[in-house]
Amino acid sequence: MRAVYIDCDGTLLTLDCSYDDLFERACDAAGVDATADLQATYAEAFFEAFESFHPDPYRAGMAAAVEAGNLDADPADLATAYVDAEVAAATPADGAREALDAFDGPDTALGILTNGVTTVQRRKLESAGLFDRFDAYLPSYAIEAHKPDPAIFAAAKDRLPADEYVYVGDSLEHDALPAREAGFLAVHVDTAAESGVLRVDGLGTLARL
Repeated sequence: MRAVYIDCDGTLLTLDCSYDDLFERACDAAGVDATADLQATYAEAFFEAFESFHPDPYRAGMAAAVEAGNLDADPADLATAYVDAEVAAATPADGAREALDAFDGPDTALGILTNGVTTVQRRKLESAGLFDRFDAYLPSYAIEAHKPDPAIFAAAKDRLPADEYVYVGDSLEHDALPAREAGFLAVHVDTAAESGVLRVDGLGTLARL
């Protein structure tokens, strides 16, 4: 039995715009002028809250932006608008459905292992029509451990008992390297690499694919 876990953002799903654009869309929806300074304030507060597992890092980020800009806006409304924009902008990456079809089989279980807020990541996957393809869903907020923390990879093994584990992700630092250290066959998705060329570190790795 093999368990294949896949990263969400940047691997399975991509955004059709930048994160700056998401902030602008949220501000537009709330009738607020977006500026680079406000966006930077939001991002800093969001990531600080995210790393500490704040229940709603989106609202925490928007509250900081509202205070810094003395805005006439409700942080909760801005946060809702931002999440709605992020969900709408998230689409399956090129080849995502084909890859899931290739992994699908009686001897393979599929899982999502992703850094992110539980409800938001699920909304994005459901909106893209992919959530039901997976046997396990493991967002970092569910166990309060963000990649590259070994705890999230250990939790992934507990969720899907298997003889072999594979992890597919787009980041060396947060995906491939910690997954390898945790005993996964790590697959690094490098969209800048030459198309149609699969790189491995030796024939031993090739034999495990």
